[in-house]
Amino acid sequence: EEKDQLVELAKILANDEVTSVTAYGSKVAGYSRPDSDYDIIVTSKNFSGRVRYKYVDTPLVVSALIVRDELFLSDAKKASLGEFVSGRLLNIHVALLNARFIREAEVESKKRVIVEAIYELSSQNGEFAQDIVIPLDYFLFDKLHKRASIYPPALYSYVKTYTCPSAPENRASSLDGFREAAKVLAAQGFFEMQGDRVRLVSEKLRSRAFAKLLGLFNLTTRGVRQYAVHGYAGRVGLSVVKDEALSKVRRMQQKAEPPAELLRPKELLMLDEGLVVAKTTDLIQALAGRASFSTYTHQTKTLGDVYSTAKLVTIKGDREVSYVFKHFADIRSMKWALLNVWAPGRRFSMSPQARMHREYNATRELRNSGVETPRIIGAAIDDRVLVKDFVEGKLLSKLIGQILKGTYSDLTCVKSYGRDLGVMHRMGFALGDAKAENIIVKGDLLYFTDLEQAEKDGDQAWDIAEFLYYAGKLSLKEDALRVVADAFLEGYVGSNGDENVARALASKYAYTFGPVVTPQVMMAIRGSLKSHSGRN
Repeated sequence: EEKDQLVELAKILANDEVTSVTAYGSKVAGYSRPDSDYDIIVTSKNFSGRVRYKYVDTPLVVSALIVRDELFLSDAKKASLGEFVSGRLLNIHVALLNARFIREAEVESKKRVIVEAIYELSSQNGEFAQDIVIPLDYFLFDKLHKRASIYPPALYSYVKTYTCPSAPENRASSLDGFREAAKVLAAQGFFEMQGDRVRLVSEKLRSRAFAKLLGLFNLTTRGVRQYAVHGYAGRVGLSVVKDEALSKVRRMQQKAEPPAELLRPKELLMLDEGLVVAKTTDLIQALAGRASFSTYTHQTKTLGDVYSTAKLVTIKGDREVSYVFKHFADIRSMKWALLNVWAPGRRFSMSPQARMHREYNATRELRNSGVETPRIIGAAIDDRVLVKDFVEGKLLSKLIGQILKGTYSDLTCVKSYGRDLGVMHRMGFALGDAKAENIIVKGDLLYFTDLEQAEKDGDQAWDIAEFLYYAGKLSLKEDALRVVADAFLEGYVGSNGDENVARALASKYAYTFGPVVTPQVMMAIRGSLKSHSGRN
């Protein structure tokens, strides 16, 4: 009966030229009070007022937003009204007249919302964006979070919609529209759908297809436009304006705890391995919660040399847990720019997002193929930080240093490194940064810990040359280095043959390291390379 009354009222308010009627708000979402009014959107083909609020109090108390058809669809597709109208289709709504027209607008609006969110994620995270799994919930709550930030009075409605007893049904209703919109975009090849989750396709990411599909609106401009339309649409009597203002003030004063996903939508994002948060501080808090610490402190210290971007973070509660935080946006990452100058034949990736993707991707792929890597714990994507388990052991570089000094004689770890590097190369990977200081020896296992330059189809001969020449930098122990080189190459050839060993003999590698390697050591290393290259 009330639905019929609302449709009849809509026809009266729009002078009988009604295309569609949709109910939304507290009455539909299930959190209304006895004195709450009905909220409806009325579309009309020839509405002279373009977009306008109208209020009636009999036979029902109704707040009607009347909008011309083409403006309604334009706002859905292009946010031409700052989403002032189409934004109401984000949450649960009920079509009272012409459900097909309303569904078309909803899907068009949610397609745009999805593309905007993905464009933003890909812009912010670069190549690492393809490692992020995006649930459909993210598109909803990320958008609501942004809308609330530019139009705070909407926050109360969002909180109530997703915390009231009808919250599960409200959420399911909204996601149904996002699901249909996502299927349309997936069919166009912009991403892959895995149930109610999507993952970016790397080819589309590289071609900036999302930028071509939809230019990203400036959120501040959109917010100003939304306020402007609100003011234009609300040209009603002073008593109505006063009542609406007082109602919003009362609602904002009511205590309602927002759901976590509305406050921090990025925590809905997922990785195949590890959790996702926005900031490093959030990640430390999450790890302390995972350890069940009621109270905690944490300490940070730099790992490795002066150019290292890795930090050991120890969180202390009733016990201690330690993790390695790698900061890809750290200023010390500029070392890669310097290395591009020092080694002109070798191009190192400088992008924080690309290096973060390489680290994440190689860590998982190598471990799945039998090469040990530390487990990934999570990522703080706004800060470009990746967190891994802390593996306590000895650096391979320290053991090699002891071998050169004659205080350690077991070459098993050196041979094992050659073997594991050969396995990597057989998989198609090149490390890019194959120095012994990036390898942790724990018992009989070797852990690869620095993979930010690892890539498929890279220069594998560089890995062999860099390890050997860097091990011999500023050393005069050519005999001991020959023993190290032989053990390493024996392990490598046993797992991947001698083709890359022969390529590592190229003079360009020797020239690169010539300034830090003595002629005697250079000859010893090249002699070992030649003897294991099949060129005897």
